[in-house]
Amino acid sequence: MKGYLTIFLALSLSLLTGFILLLTGNAINNGMKIRYECAADTGMNAVLSEFHIGLLERYDLIYVDTSYLEKEPDIANMEQRLWYFMEENIGGVLGKKNAPWGNIFLENITISSFETSAADFGSSMRNQAVLYVEDAGISGKEREVFWQMSDVKALQAASPLAGWSSIMEQLAGMELPLIQNEKGEWKEVPLSNPADWVYSLVGSDVLFLAQADLKSVNPAKISLGEYISHRAIKNTDSEDRDYRQDEDLFLSYLFDKMGYLGNFREDSFLSCQLEYIAKGRESDLENVRAVAGSLFELRFADNTACALADGDLRAQAIAAAEMLQAVKLNAEFLDPVAESILYACAFLETVSDMRTIYAGGCVPVRKSDHGMSVDRVLGGSLYSGHSANGWDYGQYLASMILLIGDKNSNLRAMDIMEMDMRFRDNNKNFKMDWCVERYEAEITARGSYLSRFFLRRKYGYF
Repeated sequence: MKGYLTIFLALSLSLLTGFILLLTGNAINNGMKIRYECAADTGMNAVLSEFHIGLLERYDLIYVDTSYLEKEPDIANMEQRLWYFMEENIGGVLGKKNAPWGNIFLENITISSFETSAADFGSSMRNQAVLYVEDAGISGKEREVFWQMSDVKALQAASPLAGWSSIMEQLAGMELPLIQNEKGEWKEVPLSNPADWVYSLVGSDVLFLAQADLKSVNPAKISLGEYISHRAIKNTDSEDRDYRQDEDLFLSYLFDKMGYLGNFREDSFLSCQLEYIAKGRESDLENVRAVAGSLFELRFADNTACALADGDLRAQAIAAAEMLQAVKLNAEFLDPVAESILYACAFLETVSDMRTIYAGGCVPVRKSDHGMSVDRVLGGSLYSGHSANGWDYGQYLASMILLIGDKNSNLRAMDIMEMDMRFRDNNKNFKMDWCVERYEAEITARGSYLSRFFLRRKYGYF
């Protein structure tokens, strides 16, 4: 009996010991799994903690720069950082006192998908910018342009210069009347159109006519092919996300973060950044000149409409035309000469508007009154106007940015960001289409006792 009892107790103890060892093994395995998952969560958050400080400080955007300030941008760099953080949180604790049981060995880390600031051609960047402006409560005069964008588009579609050129070509092709001089010789009577001297200014430097101060314009010239709007953009894919794209908020963001003529932003590669967004040329001077050309066209279109619709001004133009000897001899010259004088009045008024705007004043998009006079054309001199209610230079510039569309404004804004970050950090490899906002990682590992682990996680700022 004593032998049977000993055998029974031994078998019972063996079973109990096996059960305890099984529970212990499962506890160790579950502990490894929890450590593995915690290390993955901590590691992925740690990767996101290495956001680009320059972008945050300068543009209030939060992204991980996969070039890490010195390498070629690649998602493999991000995978290496994730591996490092996980390894530190898995293996780094084993040598310490009261270290956990069970070893974990990372086998593979793959970032299977990611979204950059270039997602949906800049919609990710724009989304962050809009949310920032909304949270910060930023709003300026630039938003007032939305109420009159239909007028701007109508003026842009008009072609008053083409109409004036057509009239001047018509006059040039008409046969001048002849008059017999004292010697009995027949001579052509010159037309002496007072609009000729004004027409000769067409094609002149608009900035010179406007008396714009360009002393502080940055002389730097960029290579457009190095920036995102001109190179082959990568990483534009996006999941089905609802990006905020509000035009008014994004416009306020651009005016808050970037500079323009008369309101430069310090420590930037280009001084006139908003002019670059509007026109996309290689230098500040080219962009400022292109903006001036577009501004002149808008103002000339409005002034021409005012001049042609003003009955009193037309009467003055006809009276001036009737005084010309060629018109007296050939009445066919009357209407085109009078018409050309009206265009000349509009041109001089446009120069006056430009001087007002570049001096810091305001000019309405659609004028209800004007300072045009035929006497100004006959007097042969330019004149300056006075500031009135209307849009200032920044607001006209804002309307030009709206005209280029969301995609162009997104990409050109990111051009500026690339310029500034490369200038700031001396990092020629910085690229906005390699700046990551969210990512998904697949992580495999093995543990003690032939355990294997697989985890898929997605983390991001938004």
